[in-house]
Amino acid sequence: MRIYLGGHLNFYHPQRGYWLDVDLEQPRPLRDVLEDSGIALGEVYLVVINGKIIDLQEAVISEQDNVKLFSAVGGG
Repeated sequence: MRIYLGGHLNFYHPQRGYWLDVDLEQPRPLRDVLEDSGIALGEVYLVVINGKIIDLQEAVISEQDNVKLFSAVGGG
């Protein structure tokens, strides 16, 4: 699956990309996936899964989900 890293969250991507590829064999808490990927949870302000805003602490994702993350300030 792919997770979109909006705002300055792409700073945590190894190549500074906006899409993080993640292999999921079974549903997992999003916070665990982000911690394993080295993304600071405190930097994630908004979580959108399948078009719905979800609390990061409650979010569980699976392979078919559309996940987008945004930081508090995107710049501009």
